[in-house]
Amino acid sequence: MSYTHFWKPFWSYHIQSTEHWVGEMSKKGYTLTHFQPKLSRFTFSEEASPHETFAISFDRSKQHPLPKALEADGWEVVNKKRKWAVYGNTKQKDEVKTSIVRDNLESRNSKISMFWWAYFLYMIFSISLQASLLIPLYLSNDSFTVTRVESPMWILTYFMAAVQMGVTIIGIYSLIALKKESRRLSEEVTQSQLLEDSTDKPVTLSGERRTKFKVGWMYAPDKIETWLEEKEQSGWHLIHVNKGGVKFQFERSDKNLYAYSVLFEGRADRNAHAFHSEAGWERVYVSGSSWQQWSIWRQAYSEEMEKPEINDDLESKQRAAMSVAKIYTLMFSPIIVLFGFNFFSFMLPNALEQGYFSLSGIERFNTTIFPLAMSVFLISILRAWAYYFRVRS
Repeated sequence: MSYTHFWKPFWSYHIQSTEHWVGEMSKKGYTLTHFQPKLSRFTFSEEASPHETFAISFDRSKQHPLPKALEADGWEVVNKKRKWAVYGNTKQKDEVKTSIVRDNLESRNSKISMFWWAYFLYMIFSISLQASLLIPLYLSNDSFTVTRVESPMWILTYFMAAVQMGVTIIGIYSLIALKKESRRLSEEVTQSQLLEDSTDKPVTLSGERRTKFKVGWMYAPDKIETWLEEKEQSGWHLIHVNKGGVKFQFERSDKNLYAYSVLFEGRADRNAHAFHSEAGWERVYVSGSSWQQWSIWRQAYSEEMEKPEINDDLESKQRAAMSVAKIYTLMFSPIIVLFGFNFFSFMLPNALEQGYFSLSGIERFNTTIFPLAMSVFLISILRAWAYYFRVRS
């Protein structure tokens, strides 16, 4: 029996395409006999496959359990290798009623995205630190001499530069591919629920619209909840939130009672979203990030009813608020340190020595904008911690 080998780099970033490709190979008379996930190597034998539909899953436990409902629907394990498994079904895709769970796969993709974001943040921080040391020297009125020293290991230097460039390109590709893959996996399970008409309480709209901008509401989610509820009570119904989460569009309506809830999730969790929807909550916004996701939910209620809460567990609320405070502290603190080092070491002494208005235009701009930027980031951190202490009290 002859075997055919294929190398498919980044196949795990395109799960559905890989599944379709395995299915097409099956139609051509090839059966998947072996695959090496880490090496992106797939091996097929030239024999007819009984399966028509394929699915690939990722399981950290390496057990790959198959629920009875999936077995009854015709699913079986075709091939598995450590955390990865390929499932096959003898039915056509449109005849299959169940699907393989993707939760672990999404978690794995989110961790890879976080790794690449950390890499790029490190690169930005490193470049910014070097720039903060060189720019003041360049802008200084003092004369200096630059001496270029040829490296005795110039081959190694160029090689490492090429490697870093290659890694950066792979990182950019990975982030783009994983973002698209996250969108495809989301669409696979459920259609978008953004701003569907509420089934709890009909809303009569007048056509008169108003737009409001809210920047930085993530640092104080409880306040945006109160603001949105007050808008509903004053006769303005939320109909759209832009992808960036800063532009809120309202339309004039009857005065209604709506409970709003803003949720922060460490990573995208479609199961939790489905649970909230089944409980009668309507999702009106979800951020695009899969590893730091924000969502806004609402539910109509009447004066005779108690105001609903999407989560009445105080301990879990406190954990979520602590996560918000920690994440923004870790994100913004290095920026404050970098800007502060640059400002207090170079800009401020220079301004005090020469006088603010004696500086060049770019020096005056930097001397003004750096403390403003530090203040904005510091205020954001303080707002996040203030939110935590409000939840804890």
